[in-house]
Order: sequence, then C-alpha cells, then structure tokens
Amino acid sequence: MLRAAKRFFSLRLSLATLVIISFSLYTIWHLSETRTLSSPETISIPTSTPIPEAQKIPKKLWYKLGPKGLSDQSRAWIDTCLERNPDYQHEFLTDESADVYVRKHFSSRADIIETYFNLTIPILKADILRYLLLFVEGGFWSDLDVSCEEVPIGDWIPVEYRNSTGMVLGWEFDVGWFRRQFATWTIGASPGSRHMAVVIDDVLSTILRLAHEHNCTIADLHMDMIGDVIDVTGPVRFTRSILASLKLDYQGIIDIPTVEPVYVPRIFEDVLILPGYAFAEGINKYPEGHTYGPKLVTHHYAGTWKNEQGGEVD
Repeated sequence: MLRAAKRFFSLRLSLATLVIISFSLYTIWHLSETRTLSSPETISIPTSTPIPEAQKIPKKLWYKLGPKGLSDQSRAWIDTCLERNPDYQHEFLTDESADVYVRKHFSSRADIIETYFNLTIPILKADILRYLLLFVEGGFWSDLDVSCEEVPIGDWIPVEYRNSTGMVLGWEFDVGWFRRQFATWTIGASPGSRHMAVVIDDVLSTILRLAHEHNCTIADLHMDMIGDVIDVTGPVRFTRSILASLKLDYQGIIDIPTVEPVYVPRIFEDVLILPGYAFAEGINKYPEGHTYGPKLVTHHYAGTWKNEQGGEVD
C-alpha cells in the first residue's frame, strides 16, 4: 500500500512538473512573439545610404496639357526651363496619352486604375498623374505656369547631397504663422521612390473615404463633396504624406523647425528640402538684410482650375 502511494505521489509530481515546464515554454514563446511584434528594437528602420546611380533623379521634365492645349504664355514659361536645361528630355502629356500611360504602367494596381479612371474631377486626376509619372520614371514635374530662373536644375542639389538625394522639394509656405506645406508645382523624384508610394496610397485612401462618407461611387464625387482640393490630392495631402514617410524612417522624429524659416537646403533620409525662396520666393518674406540663396523657379499662378467642376474655364 505504501508502494502504491509512492507511485501515485510520483505520478502527480511528474504531471505537475510537466505542467510547469509547458507553462514556462508557452510564456517564453509568448513573450518572444510579443517582442517581435511590438518592440522598437526589432523594427527594421531604413538607414540613409547613397542612392545607386540608376536611382538618382533622371534628367527629364514632365508637363501635362489641359483640353485647351498650350497657350503662348505657357510656352514662353516652359521655354525658360528647356533652354536653361538643354541636357534634359521633356514630355508633354495630353488627357488621352496620360490615360494610355496609366493603363500601361498600373494595370496590376486595380485600386489605381479604378480611382483614376472613375474620377470625373480633372484637378484631382492632374494631381494624381504627377505622382504616378514620378513614381514610374522619376524626373521633374512642372506645372505649365512655372518658369525657370538662372540656376540650371543640375545645380539645385548642393554638391554634398548629390549622391544621396532621391527627391527634391521646396517649401511653398515657410513662415511660422501659417501651416507649412511643400510646393507641388515643381517636384523632383527618383523612380520607385518609397515616399512617392506613400503619397499615392494616401491619396487613394482619401478619395475612397470621401466616397464612403457621401455614400456614393468615386465616379459620383463632385467638387462640393471633397472640400478643399489641397487637402485631398494637393499640397497639404502631399506634405502630410511625405512627412509621414519621413517620420517612419526616423522612428517618429523629424528635425524640421516649426517656427523659424529654413535658410539653407536640408536633407532628411533621401529627401532634399529647399527653403521657401527656392520655389516660392514671392510669398516667403525674410528679415531685411538677411542673405539667402537664389530663387530657382517662379510660379506665376496662372492656373486654369477655376470652374465648379474642377476643370478649365471655357
């Protein structure tokens, strides 16, 4: 009887030991899984490295014509860029050729095809197009009402940043009393830019959200539903997307001043940010007597997106 009791006790002890070991192994596994999913030290953060030669910003200028074509004034502004940058290719897209381009390069992205071809608001499509073009081929996008100043595009990037720049942006507003945003009338990017990919995805999700909010299809969206264009596809949305991408790279920290103007170009990851005087000298006022760099382009604010449908005036 005593022997049976010992065997029973030994069996209970073995079972208890097995339970303890099993629980310990589960706890270790669970903590390991939790750390893998949520611990900052296990998140792979891209580091700033020189961009391969093939991924530098191509020497190409992109333009998009409206239904009315190219005016003499726009032609004159564009000529300043072409004449001062003779080593740059240039391409003009029409509505028809833009549609062909998007279908060709994004046939595998149903979300892009559905959004782009169902939108009936021209200005939204024009904004999206510039992001798509730059993502596929890179180069410099320029609105039709932008003229180039004396500095060639090849010299916009300081020498010390030329091997590490994959995107060139300029502040549109660079003053402390107004929200800051990047200009989108001139954008430079390398092909396949992950920052541009963030912009595209953010714009698509914003348009889809607006359609859901109004209980309609994308094709049924019209101007009085979307609010301010700059918040949907324009500079505000673009700026938020770029900064969100940079914050990811920098684990939530980005060293961009919030009050004082930026006087010199600064690079974050592979994004070169130019001061307000570079792309928008006319609307960024600096202290008298302060020396700052040259303006690179002039935006003439001759945009034709003026009618209630988000298209050109007749």
